[in-house]
Amino acid sequence: MDHIRITTALRASFASLLLASAFAATAKDDGTKQLPPDVQATVEGIAQGLLQVQETDVELSCGKAVENARYGLETMLEVGQKNADGGYIDRAGFEAQAVKLRAALAEVTPQDCAAATGEKQAFYRCMSSDYNHVAACANAHRF
Repeated sequence: MDHIRITTALRASFASLLLASAFAATAKDDGTKQLPPDVQATVEGIAQGLLQVQETDVELSCGKAVENARYGLETMLEVGQKNADGGYIDRAGFEAQAVKLRAALAEVTPQDCAAATGEKQAFYRCMSSDYNHVAACANAHRF
């Protein structure tokens, strides 16, 4: 799969998984559970915070970048699965996004980082910081 399609899929998947929980209370026709208002507000705040790049002047470290990106992807899959199992997000929607996240997980490797240039290299530089989430870096650096 080419990098442009992976990145587009990543951004769509990140946004969907993060914001599906954040806006779960607005569309209950799919049978998902509604969150209490205070929990809903917390989820929305976390989702917005995760999508913000924390500007730090870090050098590219492929080992750290790949570790951080893979951890973020794995966590998104785990949390998404728990939310689907708990009825907080639509299972079919999660499964469709999980396919894209797993494809991205397979692509994020030390070799891919070492060969990266341009925006893809900027993505990995962004991920070299422990303060950035993979969703924010993928959104900021469209390669």
